[in-house]
Amino acid sequence: MRIDLHCHSNYSDGQLAVDELLQRAVANDIDVLAITDHDTVDGSLAAADYLQRQPLPLTLVGGVELSCQWHAFEIHIVGLNVDCHHPALQQLLQRQQQAREQRFTQMLEKLEKRGVMLTREECRISAMPTRKHIADALVEKGVVERPQQAFDRYIGKGNSAYVKAQWCDIETAIAAIHAAGGDAVLAHPHAYKLSNKWLRKLCQEAKSWGLDGIEVSISQQPLGQRNALAEFATDYQLKASQGSDFHHPNGWRDLGKNLCLPEQCVPIWSEWLPT
Repeated sequence: MRIDLHCHSNYSDGQLAVDELLQRAVANDIDVLAITDHDTVDGSLAAADYLQRQPLPLTLVGGVELSCQWHAFEIHIVGLNVDCHHPALQQLLQRQQQAREQRFTQMLEKLEKRGVMLTREECRISAMPTRKHIADALVEKGVVERPQQAFDRYIGKGNSAYVKAQWCDIETAIAAIHAAGGDAVLAHPHAYKLSNKWLRKLCQEAKSWGLDGIEVSISQQPLGQRNALAEFATDYQLKASQGSDFHHPNGWRDLGKNLCLPEQCVPIWSEWLPT
């Protein structure tokens, strides 16, 4: 089976609408897909509704990506095979969304103080606001040339329009995912730029809170990094997940591209997908 358990629709910071995302998955021969939008399950619910109306040769897994605070770091925990309607998960998502909306408004206010006028409408938000919406809008207005420059000059940590997020902690995220019947997975472990010591500390603490798995296979990833993450999974008795973290069509990160687990890994889906 071709399995991709991490991607985004325009319900958060992905470019494609849900129907376009599902059609692209089928075109890429994906058998199992999880839509894991940031702090919302609306994309996953919309996908399930679409597949009821227009069946496709695709198994959809309920998913979400939760933003968490851990020490001074923002860490993302993916929930897989979740009941998207479960009250505990919905309650946490409501709190996360309120924090996200408040942060977004404060960043626009800070940009205005810097003389950069940007409205919510110009950010073209279809659902959940993210910093990427701001970055893309700044590119469109000609304030910066590339999205990364928006982070480097304005909205990245330590810059003038940055606002610290008020996310839940990892233990709370894992508890909500488990209450919804899902598995909790540490997303893209190397994206946080942690030292090896801190990454081990993260795995150890998250495991004590019930973490089920770790993303081992990611589309744009050196082989050595994948093997190192497989060792982390083994060392901390975590199952392994894989996902493209697809946001928009491009040549280097696409649905299902370059995803496979090293042989020693126990797949996160081993107990809820047929072999």
